[in-house]
Amino acid sequence: MRIDTYGSKEKPCILLLHTMFTTGTLFEALIPALVQDYFLVIPTLDGYDPDEKTGYPGADEELERIEAYLEGEQVQEIAAAAGSSLGAMLAWRLWQRHRIPIHRLVLDSPPFGWGAVQAAENTESFWQLVQAVRAAPETPSVFDAHYGEFGAGMRRSCRNLTRDTIRRSCETCFGPQLPQHIPGCGTKIILVYGGEDPNYQYQKENLEKRPDISLVVKLGYGHCGFLMQSPLEFAHLLKEE
Repeated sequence: MRIDTYGSKEKPCILLLHTMFTTGTLFEALIPALVQDYFLVIPTLDGYDPDEKTGYPGADEELERIEAYLEGEQVQEIAAAAGSSLGAMLAWRLWQRHRIPIHRLVLDSPPFGWGAVQAAENTESFWQLVQAVRAAPETPSVFDAHYGEFGAGMRRSCRNLTRDTIRRSCETCFGPQLPQHIPGCGTKIILVYGGEDPNYQYQKENLEKRPDISLVVKLGYGHCGFLMQSPLEFAHLLKEE
């Protein structure tokens, strides 16, 4: 795992966790908006660095490595933990572990509620996509069609991806359920979706009118689209009100 940091360690910490098929560079556009006021910790998860041959070990083992790093940096609390899709589910699990206080939890496009069947189906379809990209790495793919300027980097991320990394990532993404009620915990929980995101459409009725979470729906955006296309607006969600 590579962990990049920006800003002063004396500032409040923001942890940013990327989605599948990306690296920590997903958050590059947020850095100028946050670095003056926060200490930014941005891992590139195991298995996703195109320059390393590592494997994603699963949520808890990956989070143990992140927690150990934060402890080594003497980070005693997190002002905001944010993640996108896979990263959102890792941030959710980090909060559930209660090892380090989190004041603000910002979950972008979290795929709550799908379950093991969807995890297995996506493992197969994503692995087929990885193989297709490897066969023609310079040819625009579905990544370019859906994610624009991020497409080339997403194709590069496929270089060393393994089927086990895909499987374990899908288990992290598509297994957890959002509880019917989250008791008061001192953490502000914000769920962010594009209006066209299938993850939002799937959970829409369960998400609306809940008093225990703040739901932000950005019309006209798809999966992870608000973060990718409007990073400065997304950055505002990470700041203390």
